[in-house]
Amino acid sequence: MDASKDSNEVKALIFDVFGTVVDWRGSVIREGEELGARKNLEGVDWAAFADAWRERYAPSMDRVGRGEISRRNLDALHRASLEELPEEFGVGGL
Repeated sequence: MDASKDSNEVKALIFDVFGTVVDWRGSVIREGEELGARKNLEGVDWAAFADAWRERYAPSMDRVGRGEISRRNLDALHRASLEELPEEFGVGGL
């Protein structure tokens, strides 16, 4: 097989790096801590906040799959999950 001929047929290389290269959890914790300092939010466990947000991922996708909620993009699902968390974690005044 001629390798140079095969490489000319490649149109794209795609890699899923989320969670491998992207430190989403650390970013959420760090941003939460900075927000907490600016808004005088004391006692918020930002690591638990980040984990609780992530734990809502599969259940929100399942709700779409079961037809309980309409199809929407992942950003909208993440946003809906995020909107549930402030009350649960005592984060007010945002």
